[in-house]
Amino acid sequence: MMMNLRRILLSILGAASLALPASAQSHFAWGAEAGGSIDVSGNDMSSFDINAFFGYKNRFLDIAGVGAGINMMVSNSCRTFPFYAIVRTSFRSTPSLCFLDLRTGCALNNMSDNTSQTTFYISPGLGFNLAISSKFKSYFSVAYTYNGMSSYGSEHGVTEINHGDHLVSARFGVTF
Repeated sequence: MMMNLRRILLSILGAASLALPASAQSHFAWGAEAGGSIDVSGNDMSSFDINAFFGYKNRFLDIAGVGAGINMMVSNSCRTFPFYAIVRTSFRSTPSLCFLDLRTGCALNNMSDNTSQTTFYISPGLGFNLAISSKFKSYFSVAYTYNGMSSYGSEHGVTEINHGDHLVSARFGVTF
């Protein structure tokens, strides 16, 4: 399972690197965001989320790189640490109000019974730029997030998670 996740992540990073031309217009970019996720699968895994990422940007890509996050569940002691490749674009070379945000990789899940799981993670979303300058962009995004976590035991019995955890995520962030 872990080897498949590594292959997926390396494939995505390879594809992202092909999208970046070796020109003077590409340069380093980084960003951070905070938000929350509402569990729509009934697993009681709604969370407060913090993410950071870095990579390169050019005229067509707002960012292509890697990122990591901390998702702290609000109703139990579970924690999720997603590690992902990120690609964000508006499909235009000029500034745009909307953009597509795609993240995929793996999530390290620390469950409330002190066990860990490494699972598939994907989060496609749609974002809206709030402020744009030559140095930074602030934005709001809404995304569907899937974490492939499975059932786990706790002092109260087994917590059943069927077919992974499905969430709706909202994020405020800034990129430089």
